[in-house]
Amino acid sequence: MLTSARTCRCCGATFAQLLSLSCDRPDSCPDDLVVQDNSAVLTDRGDVLTEDFCRIGDLRFVRAVLALPIEASRGAEFILGTWASLSVDDFDAYLDLFEMREMESLGSRPAWLANSIPPESGAPVACMLHMRPEGEYPELQVSEPNHPLARLQQNGLQLEELLELLYAYGHDLPSLVYDA
Repeated sequence: MLTSARTCRCCGATFAQLLSLSCDRPDSCPDDLVVQDNSAVLTDRGDVLTEDFCRIGDLRFVRAVLALPIEASRGAEFILGTWASLSVDDFDAYLDLFEMREMESLGSRPAWLANSIPPESGAPVACMLHMRPEGEYPELQVSEPNHPLARLQQNGLQLEELLELLYAYGHDLPSLVYDA
């Protein structure tokens, strides 16, 4: 699972090396909002969903990653592609620097994890959004020390926890271990 490409039997997705999951939109984004080109966030009024940005009413979101180290894996991480909710000012500053791939100059910003992980897990989670270089998606660090995701970020996922997380998203063990 950690070192070779796999095709999931239940969804047909191809995973290279360590599996990762990605949320296609913030949880509060309506399912019928169509994904548009990133330029739509600059030109369209009202609610907009793009590959990297989302605007719903007064709410603003950017795509981010949540990395969970895996115990006893020599530094491997399970990467969750998520969404982060930012203040309007921080969203606008991020958007201004996005095209130039200079978001790193923003440093770290307070944010909220905009996806329930695992699904149906409850209220949004307070985080810090750490900007990364070269146009990489920013990384979320859970700020609530007693939250289960904070513990996983600090101590790492055990294999059983990783499999439970993947199962919560519809991936079963045979699909992860054996090619289709």
